Amino acid sequence: MTKTDLGKEYVFALAGNPNSGKTTLFNELTGSHYQVGNWAGVTVERKEGICKYVFHNHITHFDTHEHESEHKHDESHNHIRIVDLPGIYSLSPNSAEEVITRDYIIKEKPDLILNIVDATNLERNLYLTTQLAEMETPMIIALNMMDALESNGAAIDIEALEKKIGIKIMPISASKGRGVQDLVTAALETAAHHEVKCYPVSYKPHIEKAVREIKELENVPRLCAIKILENDERLSSNIQNEKTYDIIKNTNSLVTDMETYFADERYRFIRSAAHDAVTKTGPNKQAERTKKIDAVVNHPALAIPIFIGIMFLIFQITFGAFGTMLSDLVDTLFNVHFASLVSGCFERWNVSSFLTGLVVDGIISGVGGVVTFFPQIMLLFLFLSFLEDSGYMARTAFIMDKLFVKLGLSGKSFVPMIMGFGCSVPAIMSVRTLENERDRKLTLLLIPFMSCGAKMPVYAIFTAALFPNHAGIVTFSLYFLGIILGILSGIIFSKTVLKGDIPPFVLELPPYRMPTLKSTFHHMWDKAKDFAVRAGTVLLLASIIIWLLQNLDLSLHMVSDSRDSIIGHIGRIIAPVFTPCGFGNWQAAVSLISGFAAKEAVVSTMSILYGVNSTTGLVSSLSQVFTPLSAYSFLVFVLLYVPCVAAVSALKTELNSKKLTFFSVCWQIGAAWIMSALVYQIGSLFV
Repeated sequence: MTKTDLGKEYVFALAGNPNSGKTTLFNELTGSHYQVGNWAGVTVERKEGICKYVFHNHITHFDTHEHESEHKHDESHNHIRIVDLPGIYSLSPNSAEEVITRDYIIKEKPDLILNIVDATNLERNLYLTTQLAEMETPMIIALNMMDALESNGAAIDIEALEKKIGIKIMPISASKGRGVQDLVTAALETAAHHEVKCYPVSYKPHIEKAVREIKELENVPRLCAIKILENDERLSSNIQNEKTYDIIKNTNSLVTDMETYFADERYRFIRSAAHDAVTKTGPNKQAERTKKIDAVVNHPALAIPIFIGIMFLIFQITFGAFGTMLSDLVDTLFNVHFASLVSGCFERWNVSSFLTGLVVDGIISGVGGVVTFFPQIMLLFLFLSFLEDSGYMARTAFIMDKLFVKLGLSGKSFVPMIMGFGCSVPAIMSVRTLENERDRKLTLLLIPFMSCGAKMPVYAIFTAALFPNHAGIVTFSLYFLGIILGILSGIIFSKTVLKGDIPPFVLELPPYRMPTLKSTFHHMWDKAKDFAVRAGTVLLLASIIIWLLQNLDLSLHMVSDSRDSIIGHIGRIIAPVFTPCGFGNWQAAVSLISGFAAKEAVVSTMSILYGVNSTTGLVSSLSQVFTPLSAYSFLVFVLLYVPCVAAVSALKTELNSKKLTFFSVCWQIGAAWIMSALVYQIGSLFV
């Protein structure tokens, strides 16, 4: 390989279509060493990490964790920073993701675009490739899923395709790590030489002339010159030279619809390239398998029952004997053995009773009350990650669209709603992908009805205490109730505050694939680590505050009875509000207030207020304070009332309206109180 500038940090922008394996490749390139945040000005997720493959002594090799310390201070490394751009189909500014990708490449000028292309869906993926090539940034194509292509009974002549497109192509299988090392080697060589190949698609002579002139006048990449000819609003508003307007006018007089013209030319080129490079070698087993499975899971009569059955089975396993056994094990280790160890050490060290109580009865008891249920949370996310990676979750949106349209909603709304089962914040952020403003706002108002993972510890502790033999059924009913009330609220909103037509529903259904263990566990951890981080930050702080408020009175003196504490006074003031709901005790009221910070804090607060140091102790206390009916009423309230502060903040940003945000918060609290009161009052008639 040719020698490069040793010690340089390269920036590679990873771009590609949704479902092309882009996230899998990003994870393979960076391992677990990446940061997640938001793009400036928008709540679209941004991932960035350092490539774990390094270029050293002119050789690219895999840098394992064992080698990290060895190379940590070696300045001869070519470190590669990978920026994962949002998954998009084109660079037309129809969504925030497309704008982010285009603006990043133009303004940040990465050293290389790493364009990941799904080999099993070549024609669709190459449309973005032709546009990226016109950004005049060095680029290399990672032709992914080559193993799946073979099983589909097809083959691609890499050399012929590479010659046709004029861009280096590297075949890989990101899920198995095949070809990734060679990909990084080729990418580094391309970036080091700043190689910009010829543009794949050529247009009519007078169009090419206009593109060149605009490019020079406006000093923009070739694609931006094309977009200006297409009357792209964002780029046209920044035209610097008056001559550009004359060129646009003259060129548009010769072509009626410029945007359609460029799209047609690109597709004409793509069809020709694919025709020359792709050959059939046998039957498409994947397509046949997908067709057979869809005939069952998308069946008009069976689709919804199958979806309900799958979710019911997941909750039975998660909250049944297996999930409970794992939680009991963590409870014993953390809340019994670890708490005893800390307590014993404090006693030997003669630590004050105040500090001992704060650490053992406050921090360990509060955080431990939630950490206990981490195995069950991991189990649920494991199953959901498997369904997502297999391609089934995309079908649920398609399945629900038939029902949603009849109710005045769009099936597209169901995708962010499903994400809400994990965490409301990223689900709210994902709504940016919806093109229709009315659809975006409507979906944002519905997401809080989806039961996020943070509520699972509350469900787990109450079902263990009051419904030990029916934990899965009770939990499933809560999730299902959230969906039903979300749909009903959507009907009301679509006919009142958010009237409008339902846009057409277009959704790509990826083929069914068997998820790899590595990919599934990676996605599971991505979804679960937020819970782990909050346990060490928000819940830790909440536990300290709750313990102090429980043990100090208004004059900041220690109290022997928590009823006389600051939090006791607050609880007794608001507790009567919940009497019609069946849980008018001050401990329950205070726990719900702490849930505004994080829903897991409901369990932490109860552990502290009831003075118990283990999950077993809390289960025993709850079984004496609540009845099955009042417990279910309490869970309904937790399910429906306003989400955490972080989710409300994200909601306000996306809605861009204080009034709608306030309306959403009031609607959630009102729905929670009304449904909880109805459950308890109607249930009381039959008990």
